[in-house]
Amino acid sequence: MTRLRRALLPAIALGALALSSSSASRAQAATASPGNAGANPTSVTTVGTFRVEKYGAGSPAMVFIPGLSCGSWVWDGAVKTYAKTHAVYVVTLAGFDGLPAASGPAMDGADASLLALVTGEKLKRPVIVGHSLGGFLALRFGEEHSDLVSGIVAVDGLPVFPTLAQSTPEQRGSIADSITSQIATATHDQYLDTQKKTLAAMVTDPAQVDRVADLAAKSDPKAVAAYANDLFRSDLRPALPKLTAPTLEIGPVPTTPAAFEGPQAATESMADRAAGYKAFYTSLFPAAPNVTVVMIPNSKHFIMIDQPKALFDTITAFVAKLPS
Repeated sequence: MTRLRRALLPAIALGALALSSSSASRAQAATASPGNAGANPTSVTTVGTFRVEKYGAGSPAMVFIPGLSCGSWVWDGAVKTYAKTHAVYVVTLAGFDGLPAASGPAMDGADASLLALVTGEKLKRPVIVGHSLGGFLALRFGEEHSDLVSGIVAVDGLPVFPTLAQSTPEQRGSIADSITSQIATATHDQYLDTQKKTLAAMVTDPAQVDRVADLAAKSDPKAVAAYANDLFRSDLRPALPKLTAPTLEIGPVPTTPAAFEGPQAATESMADRAAGYKAFYTSLFPAAPNVTVVMIPNSKHFIMIDQPKALFDTITAFVAKLPS
């Protein structure tokens, strides 16, 4: 089994709500429970297609974007960590977490809303942080507006959907249409069942799987399908030379190898497995001038739930080195 294929496991989770998965490891890890921010926003506004919650004050401002089917709750730990020293803006995309879906192209609407937030709030070179789909949006924004940001952080969000990295645009489009039609036509019960099966491969603590699935189930499946379709079709790699802002890509390294990795994976050290994952993630950033890749061991796709301290320590160290 090649390193390339092994590294696909956590990256698949970028669009995993569109897919079913096999059973996952039940290894325990330090976890953070989503949906318990413990803080009240100083304001809640609508910007473009976004709902925007603001917390705290201080520079640089930090903008947090959730992933596919997730609301602001996925970044509760970030609010607790950064609102004491930074202005924190947590967005929820249209159609997610009970918000009505927006008309028009999903990804373009989100990108325009992010620009409207940065310019409308007069944010001076904020740090844009995104998870999964939100990480992809952060990278895309960095390509288009590196002059407006001090840094970009993508948490298991990559410039191209990993399993489609070698596909042609036509192949990606065909696969996108096929998969996302299944999401859009699923019943509520089918949708929730698929989420729970998939999330078992994305969250280490089984006690958190149902909680995350119940929160994610508040999202409109048709909106999820629209964002997923745009994501599967997209490839940011040709424009990566324009991503000049300092960029941090953070990926997970699961504690237990998946069954498809083969028996040899079980004998590797965590350091060797992490090196393989890092090599694959790095390969998806060709010609990017200022990208650092860091892997977080003993975590799955929802790193902020599995290993919150390691994740936020990594982000904090990155932000501390950014030019003021």
